[in-house]
Amino acid sequence: MFNARTLFDKRSNDNREDVMRYSKYIFNGHFILFLSIAVGALVLQYGELLRHLPKGINYHLIIALVLSLGIVTPLRTYFKEADQVFLLAYEKQLNSYVNKAIIAAFVRRLIGWTILFAVFIPLYRAASSDDSYGLGGAYVFGVMMILIGLFVRWFAMKLDISHSAVNILLFLMAMAGIYNLLQGVYFTSVGEVAFSVGLAYLLNHISRNYVFNWDKIIDYERGLTQRQYKTINMFTDVKGLKDNVRRRRFLDGLLVLASQNFNQQGMFLYLFKRNFARSKDAFWIIIRLVVIGGVIIWLVRQPVIAAIIGVFVVYIIVLQSSQFYKQQAYQLWPQVWPVKETLVIDGFRKFLWQLSLVVTVLMAVIYIVFYSAHFYYVIAFFAVMWWTNQQVMNKLQKKMTLLKD
Repeated sequence: MFNARTLFDKRSNDNREDVMRYSKYIFNGHFILFLSIAVGALVLQYGELLRHLPKGINYHLIIALVLSLGIVTPLRTYFKEADQVFLLAYEKQLNSYVNKAIIAAFVRRLIGWTILFAVFIPLYRAASSDDSYGLGGAYVFGVMMILIGLFVRWFAMKLDISHSAVNILLFLMAMAGIYNLLQGVYFTSVGEVAFSVGLAYLLNHISRNYVFNWDKIIDYERGLTQRQYKTINMFTDVKGLKDNVRRRRFLDGLLVLASQNFNQQGMFLYLFKRNFARSKDAFWIIIRLVVIGGVIIWLVRQPVIAAIIGVFVVYIIVLQSSQFYKQQAYQLWPQVWPVKETLVIDGFRKFLWQLSLVVTVLMAVIYIVFYSAHFYYVIAFFAVMWWTNQQVMNKLQKKMTLLKD
């Protein structure tokens, strides 16, 4: 007998186990040490900011902006492509499935949003008079908007309303309500809650006789799954992650230079560079890591801690670059082309050195810009880059040897 609640529990547990399996590789000793240092440094810097808070800035608006972004919540339904065939006959019984999905998404977001809200409490108290009613009202309003927003999102999916339109609407309503509450204006927030409830009721009434828009629902879930794996892939390899391809004309010059040496010795170096330049996901993962590392280096305002963070970013990026090797070495063509298999490793070694050198120089420049008096710390960046390159190449060579045996 079909049980929608049991089906959701099983799929939710499968996804949780999948994330936990990758978490074991992410939260190793190195990463936990980095997080401890980074969080400690940011807490110290945050405390320093509160003691010397600049005047003339609308902190209520900043708090409302960030909290409102956190209120816009994705809805994980875990629906799969085959469901539009096999669950079609049970569509009327899936309301309990969707309700469980909404409650699960609400609980997950509530935990994270509560932590984010707690982070801004000291800033709110330092920037204004202690208005506990406004602060408490903002929290209650935010919790209500998260739950209402999830129902609105589901009804909108059934009606084929754009997710962007839903995101913008929820963000604007949440920001207006939180900002007014922080400012001590309570009446308008009550009206916004009433409007949100009325909107959810109206959408529910309209969509009551609509069947599931399976294509839109499944595409949305597929996008959320890919986003989850892309986030994990910033720190460790993810099996089955689809990497899209996109041409970037501003990198064509790099490929033209590489193609000048397109022979047996240089062919794989060219192919690795081409994969990197055309890869939609892997390319931006490295860019994001550099940007995140640069922002943290700027925020901590502590030369030694900033240097440790820079070293860790270089270490992570070099490790993540090993995924490009799999894109060529484990394909059929290296077995067919009349070239030695060792040329694959030689080409990747050159590519890895060039890529890691560019990344390390970027991190070193960022560090020197903010901590010019301690420029000599960037020597550690290059030392870690060299050591990590050696470790990655030794590991790949051992793996290839074992595969041959």
